[in-house]
Amino acid sequence: MYPSLSKAGTSKFIVQVGSSFRSQILRVYADKVDDIKLPPEPTTCCMSGCANCVWIEYAQTLVKLLKGNSDKARDIVLSKIEDPNLKAFLAMELRYLKQKMDEEKSKADETKKDPKDIV
Repeated sequence: MYPSLSKAGTSKFIVQVGSSFRSQILRVYADKVDDIKLPPEPTTCCMSGCANCVWIEYAQTLVKLLKGNSDKARDIVLSKIEDPNLKAFLAMELRYLKQKMDEEKSKADETKKDPKDIV
């Protein structure tokens, strides 16, 4: 009467439906980085972890292009780096820069909410 999950082919159907549903969800919620033309990758990196690393500048450019999405920019930059030491350095630096930007933004929000009276 009722189909059971033990019949041949039923589990294959469930897997196909599940994967198509997952792909639809991913399509809907995926960031549209493909719509944005990314700048060329920096080629002048010395791989020594400079304070003014070209990859940090590249990440800051990506943040501007992605309208403030620093997490996505960090993921893009780190996916392009193969050296584990440089990747760890950049991950730490980009986290620090994000934290610094968040603190500056929160301070700016506080001053907008509580303006001091000027006499």
